[in-house]
Amino acid sequence: MWYRRGLFLKQCEAIGVSSSGIILIAGSFMGAVLGYQFYVSFRLFNAEALLGGTVGVSLFRELGPVMTAIMVTGRAGAAMAAEIGSMRISEQVDALDVMAVDPIEFLVTPRVLAGFVMVPLLSIFFTAVASIAAALIGCGVMGLDSSIYWTQYAKMVDAIDLIHCTTKGAAFGTVLTLVGCFNGYRAHGGASAVGLATRNTVVASCLSILLMDYILTSLLPFGAIRIKVES
Repeated sequence: MWYRRGLFLKQCEAIGVSSSGIILIAGSFMGAVLGYQFYVSFRLFNAEALLGGTVGVSLFRELGPVMTAIMVTGRAGAAMAAEIGSMRISEQVDALDVMAVDPIEFLVTPRVLAGFVMVPLLSIFFTAVASIAAALIGCGVMGLDSSIYWTQYAKMVDAIDLIHCTTKGAAFGTVLTLVGCFNGYRAHGGASAVGLATRNTVVASCLSILLMDYILTSLLPFGAIRIKVES
């Protein structure tokens, strides 16, 4: 059994549990915007019934994992880069080497594993919150029947969409933690090095997330393929 599991659980709390508040707020705002914008657009074509399915698919496949990863990058990714960078310039990382403790195993591995595990869960949480917020706007404010919304939602969202959400979340969580640890570990110089590592982490993580999103979207299966085969 991996004896660093205590550090792993601590990082799960720092990356996952502590980020749930900002994910709740961001998901609420995102869902409200989607509910309003999609309803207004569909109303032009008398297709308001498509609101639920469109919101569900867009959140599970794209917006849920991407927005979650960006939120976690701004909160946890930057924090781990600053923490490891501070340890680096204050020679605490060198002290770990002197004590025969592997800095990679002690500092990097628990964070990467925690990102791999927690970001998919946060992505599902974000999607659930945004879906409810979109329903509140679409049904409670714009006047769509709630049974139509949730019926279309359940009809359009299936296991493939859940695979998209969790796979992308795991990939994004791994990428943002690796980038944060890498920039923090390579920090050198004075206090300005910590700020530089934090800035590089946010920029590089966001760009990497968008690139990874494109690659995974190209490789992962789509519901449209299944529908074409069945027809």
